Amino acid sequence: MARYAVAAYGLKIAPFRQPKRFLNLEDMDGRGLDLLHLAHGFLRDVQADSLKEEQFGHYLSVENIKAEGRSISFGTEYGRFGFEGTVKNVRTNKRTHEFGADESAVVHVRNMLIIPPHSSTALFLAERCSGRGAASIFLRHLTKAFRKRFVDEALILHKEGLTEEEAWKRFMERARLTQIRVVRYSRSHDLADGINGISETNIGKLEYTVKPLRSSGLARQLISPIMDRSIKPETQILGLRDEVEADEVRLQLTDGDQQREIVLGKDGLPTLVYPIKTSNDDRPSDGAVYDYMGELAKTLAQDLHLELPSNWRDGLWTKQAQSIHMEAVRDEL
Repeated sequence: MARYAVAAYGLKIAPFRQPKRFLNLEDMDGRGLDLLHLAHGFLRDVQADSLKEEQFGHYLSVENIKAEGRSISFGTEYGRFGFEGTVKNVRTNKRTHEFGADESAVVHVRNMLIIPPHSSTALFLAERCSGRGAASIFLRHLTKAFRKRFVDEALILHKEGLTEEEAWKRFMERARLTQIRVVRYSRSHDLADGINGISETNIGKLEYTVKPLRSSGLARQLISPIMDRSIKPETQILGLRDEVEADEVRLQLTDGDQQREIVLGKDGLPTLVYPIKTSNDDRPSDGAVYDYMGELAKTLAQDLHLELPSNWRDGLWTKQAQSIHMEAVRDEL
């Protein structure tokens, strides 16, 4: 698994019951209402008051928002809370810190939202650090905020995972499945809780891994059924109870020349992870990450037949654009 990588998503908006009538995201209402400005307003709202999902113990904060041309770059911090524990140094096996239920070990990741001029597709690029990122919780709350804002207009925000189409086809023609990992981020002290429908307490991350006995890999026939969810690896491959529900399923694939990982989250979006190449183990800087995202955006735009001009990151926003507000939904958490 790449230590630093980027996941790519496509966002579109369509009226309810007209799922293929995608709107111009730069002018959704015919009066210049721009999804990019709304997303900026949503980010500022979360920056002012972080999101806390009390029932499930998810935390999200936003910082370093920067609007440039047809893009917004921003940092997020995501973590879990709601349980007590100890931090240990894995090298020395010594305890270094005690933490309480209101504390969270957060991971900081960089993100970028790009909407080409007059486009019906937005590109959302999200960094993942050692397999952890904030894309799922960010998109979940962006969708909630958008639904509340446009409840009368009955507009729906659609999301999908994106890949470089031709490169992905070539890779999949030769790919072997070398590992399946089922990840759960919550586990109750009481095994009966999951059966009885009681919310589980997070006492640590659990991972179940399947690897082949031989280097030839697992059966290729498993790849498509797992990706389209016709096979549930938790029960049909690992043999876990029917009540066990994975937070993520990770497929590790190789074609002999390169190794890639597909992440299937609870949101059902199969996402190909694009590794960020680094010359050492140091974490890439903000500038390096955003430059990589910019190059990836060009490739994805070409695959999706989007017109992304060379100056898409140029241009100052007006005060009016910066004043657009979209409130996060907190009373349903």
